[in-house]
Amino acid sequence: MTLERKEARLRVDQLSDLAELRRHVNARRRDRSEIITDNTLIRVAVDLLLRGHAHRLRGDTEEDLLHSVLPKRRGAQTQEEAGQEGPGRD
Repeated sequence: MTLERKEARLRVDQLSDLAELRRHVNARRRDRSEIITDNTLIRVAVDLLLRGHAHRLRGDTEEDLLHSVLPKRRGAQTQEEAGQEGPGRD
């Protein structure tokens, strides 16, 4: 596989969570023929966004974009549905 370099700036919490996830994934592995790194997980996340959620991506800010692809919490979804059926809506 040929890989190209792309710089990305990540927040401190993202870096620590990514490292923790990498350690967790590596601890559960049976087949260790391929090295799993932080970059491996970043490539998986990019593929997940491009192949699974790109059609849902909406917004003007990073926060908007993130919320557009994250699964909605059940409570928030119920409130949103109730608001759509409330007064003034036909």
